Amino acid sequence: IGAQLYTQWLAPFEAVSLLLLVAMVGAVVVAKSRV
Repeated sequence: IGAQLYTQWLAPFEAVSLLLLVAMVGAVVVAKSRV
């Protein structure tokens, strides 16, 4: 069950984590450019 769940939800989880990573980097860039 764990392996099936992992393979089934790997793509959405990776997409969400990638989106969060991009958002964090973007926030840092915006914060640095405003200072």
